[in-house]
Amino acid sequence: MILRSMRNGFFSAIFLGLLVLGGFSLVLTDWNGMFRGGGVTKTDIAVVNGTPIKISEFNNLANRILRNQRMNAAQAYESGMLDNILQNEILTRVLALAANDYGIRVEDKHIAKQIKSLISPLMNSETNDKQALKQFLQMQGMNEKNLVSIIRSEIETELLKSSIAANAYVPNVLGEDISSYQDTTRTVRFIEMKNDDAKLDKQADEQTLKDYYEGIKTQYMVPETRDFTIAVMNAHDLVADTKISDDEIQSYYDAHKEDYQEDEKRVLDQAIIQNEGDALSIIEKVKTGQDFEETVKNMTGSTKTYAKAISFAAKDLSADMSKPVFAAQKGDIVGPFKSPLGYHVIKIADIKEPRTKPLDELKDSITKELTDQKVGDEIYALTSSFEDRLAAGEDYEALKNEFKIKTYSFKNISLESKKLGNDDPFNEDQTKTILNKIFQMGDEEPSSLSDLSSSEMFSAKVDKITASTPKPFDEIKDLIAKRWKSENQARQNLITAQLLAEKLNEGTTSLDKSGYKVQEITKLARPGSSVKSTDTLPKSFKDVRVSTRFMDADEGKYIISIPNDAQSIIVGVVDKTSLGSPNKEEIGSLVKSLKADTSTANLMLFVTQLEKEYPVEINQALMQKLYANSGDQEE
Repeated sequence: MILRSMRNGFFSAIFLGLLVLGGFSLVLTDWNGMFRGGGVTKTDIAVVNGTPIKISEFNNLANRILRNQRMNAAQAYESGMLDNILQNEILTRVLALAANDYGIRVEDKHIAKQIKSLISPLMNSETNDKQALKQFLQMQGMNEKNLVSIIRSEIETELLKSSIAANAYVPNVLGEDISSYQDTTRTVRFIEMKNDDAKLDKQADEQTLKDYYEGIKTQYMVPETRDFTIAVMNAHDLVADTKISDDEIQSYYDAHKEDYQEDEKRVLDQAIIQNEGDALSIIEKVKTGQDFEETVKNMTGSTKTYAKAISFAAKDLSADMSKPVFAAQKGDIVGPFKSPLGYHVIKIADIKEPRTKPLDELKDSITKELTDQKVGDEIYALTSSFEDRLAAGEDYEALKNEFKIKTYSFKNISLESKKLGNDDPFNEDQTKTILNKIFQMGDEEPSSLSDLSSSEMFSAKVDKITASTPKPFDEIKDLIAKRWKSENQARQNLITAQLLAEKLNEGTTSLDKSGYKVQEITKLARPGSSVKSTDTLPKSFKDVRVSTRFMDADEGKYIISIPNDAQSIIVGVVDKTSLGSPNKEEIGSLVKSLKADTSTANLMLFVTQLEKEYPVEINQALMQKLYANSGDQEE
């Protein structure tokens, strides 16, 4: 779970080779109906093959993911994201069970290799692998044992997935057939009937146009406009002189001394040796007085795995290391301790007693914290007072000097406006924020304060609303007449084309007798085909919708097709179809793509079968109780 949460962070690229469920499991929105509910207990979110997923465990996992998505639990529940998180976790566990039952095992040396790859971005000339591993474990809040267990499980699961997916087989002949199909060409004879050429039985008189306009006048509205005034308040101007006294800093320090206590620590020199014999030999030589670092160098030929003077609290070490390390005295050497990285030999370089950090070390951070707190309190008090006085009837002008606000007035502004005025100081995003607020308000008292930027807030007052109205008919009469004619010509042209296609298919007429210019394309190919037409395609057949329709049409049957611009209608027939030759350059990629699709299908079928072997039950009632209409869930 921790590794999966890292995908959104610094190590996402490193984990691409390890992660088990990269995108696949999330499409399993309902694992064949298995996510339903049943005999789970009141404290279990789910049970996987008899093993529960506890509330606290799932809540911690969900919170880590939701924080990355900046979403609260109620939103995630409503959108179905929490269900996806749970399904993802269940599928991970089920695949891990299957990998274990099928005897998939990963040797320690492979785990160590992955850990070294994992911590490599943290290593530099001043940080060796042990220091990098310690830093990584601290960043992720886990110990070495947990990390090894998680990586082992995920590699074993990935091996299972790979073995299932690898069984896909696609013969080359299938790729050849698909390539031939994609490069099919056709001979097409057609006419193009332009809407503008259609003859209308009658022209529109004034009353016809007015009646037509009544049906579409909402498409010719003059946008609503508003006159309004806004008052902008800058938080920095309000609290520019905020100071924190030494007495305040001292009082805060005295009240929070417990927070500044540090546990006892051991300063350790450490070496990681690849075999136990060398590790034991190093321990014996150091105990006789030889220098630790020189002994490691003489024994291994290098000090790359030697780390000097790193401080650890007991909680920072694994359980098998912390007890002997913290029982030892300064100068003692302990070990070896076996881990996937090798054998750890540790010397106690120094002992740091428990202490409380002195005020001198903390003064700057306390000052900043108190300043932020005081500024926040002052801004809250001032803005609350400003809003209260607005609500009591005072206007912006009366409050201008006291609250250091700047006022701006604008007239005849629509919601779609990009600028409020030639000299306004607002950027496009701020303008949008202001207008969204203005057009949600009525013609009433000033609004409460809303954020305009990280340091600015604004209040708004609507002075006048000019409602949206249709443009007068006389103003757009010519436009309405043109539109009426265009729509009626298009309708008439379509009727004519449909009647002509029927007669052509009945054999009572021919394209040559249609009165339109007959055109021919001798090598029409599918969009995206590698075949290049020997003809210069007319504009209408460069339209994917038209060319695709004729490539899919029955040979010998007249069809109609309307290009996307809807300015004409194509009536035509496919006279001849020629199957293409297999394209050797694309057969390989076609077969590869088909194998990938087949592999995915195989894996989905396998997952479906796992339902029968590893029963799953979901406590939907508990999910709803915990997360529906809840706020942020804390770990």
